Amino acid sequence: MIKIGNLTFNGIPRVAIAISDKEQNKSIESRNIDIVEIRLDQFDRLDANYIRGNIITRKELNLPLILTIRSRKEGGEKDIPDGRKSKLFKDIISLVDAVDIELRSPIVSKVIDIAKRNKKIIIISWHDFKSTPDNRTLTDILNKAKEKGAHIVKIAAKANKAEDVNRLMEFTQKNKSKNIITIALGNIGSISRLSFPMAGSLITYSYINKPSGFGQIPLDTLQEQLRLFYPQYNQYIIEKSGVIEDA
Repeated sequence: MIKIGNLTFNGIPRVAIAISDKEQNKSIESRNIDIVEIRLDQFDRLDANYIRGNIITRKELNLPLILTIRSRKEGGEKDIPDGRKSKLFKDIISLVDAVDIELRSPIVSKVIDIAKRNKKIIIISWHDFKSTPDNRTLTDILNKAKEKGAHIVKIAAKANKAEDVNRLMEFTQKNKSKNIITIALGNIGSISRLSFPMAGSLITYSYINKPSGFGQIPLDTLQEQLRLFYPQYNQYIIEKSGVIEDA
């Protein structure tokens, strides 16, 4: 059973939010978030000391931290030279629990080596903002990421019709034993944020202030729906909150 930090993926939906250097810890605390993804491509400053100080502050949340420097081609806010990215991963990795690097990134092998040396969880991701690939392509993406050393494979693809969502959900269920995160992007794919954990997707992504991905559901709404449709998640939130609900 895979873990990120002290968080175990045991069939209960896990909710992550992506943050930059702008959010305050107090806006994240007591929101029953499971994982924080630190998006360095959204930071105003990229000097290592500044980033290190920011992440040390995030560690006060006592939540698993994923370090991501998303490229503009795969949804990032700015282009950062590959050499600088590699150095940032190397300088910061000791402070986080996992890294997320794109399968098509020129530095994917370097980042994997850095993560392995530091015994961190490796998430290899792949994004398509135009369409959902056919099943053969999806399987090829999954296999290539696993061959490179991914502990978790994340596939996010635009859903242009309901059939795309259904097919990606079937792919998730078929491959759930391989530790995958799947997301159907866009308005049609919004339902995947709620339904794909049932098929075996490890993490569903949400937001507090502004979405970091197409089709994300606001945190409060997503958690309310998860509590309604997943009894285990509802019980988890009750126990985590320490609130005794009326029978």
